[in-house]
Amino acid sequence: MKYDCTGVILAGGTNSRLPGEKKTFRRVGSDMMLTRIHGVFSKLFKEVIIVVNDPKDFIGWDMMVVTDIHPSRCALAGLHAGLFYASNPWAYVTACDVPFANEQVIRHLIDQREEGVEVIVPRTEDGLEPLASLYSRDCIPLIEKNLEKKILMIKKFFRKKRIKEIPVSDLKRLDPSMRFMFNVNTLEDLETARSMAEQTN
Repeated sequence: MKYDCTGVILAGGTNSRLPGEKKTFRRVGSDMMLTRIHGVFSKLFKEVIIVVNDPKDFIGWDMMVVTDIHPSRCALAGLHAGLFYASNPWAYVTACDVPFANEQVIRHLIDQREEGVEVIVPRTEDGLEPLASLYSRDCIPLIEKNLEKKILMIKKFFRKKRIKEIPVSDLKRLDPSMRFMFNVNTLEDLETARSMAEQTN
């Protein structure tokens, strides 16, 4: 059974640290990063949305392809677009450069939904992980207010009494090496991800 949630993939970045082919189409193991994420999302969610700059590059994928509504070209604008177009009350949001999206971690976050909570976010040893989190569509007005004020850091719209943090202990139980949060920003990261993929084959 699929969850009544939307899976949102943010793929509107500029690739400034890894120029050339779009990161989402880079291969880790035998599959593109997008294929890896889409495979997990298609299994879990009734709807999958990808937020992009160039929709034509994603023709043929079995998901809704949208672009930012707000012109600021940042992750917060991508999150806004994903929530705006989502037809479900909750959305799990990830960046496109996370090749090890973890089904068990995502299921655990979804199971933490409760009345009065707007954001369910992993708390790691490095802080909160807003791009591996579950968001209610109730966040949309808060996000729009911050976009208009040019307050673009995602965590800045969080309301302390409305967020639920998932502790490191829970996360490590589900993903002992915490690979779900590894993202590819540079060529070195890409090579590391490929080595990590080889170790699990």
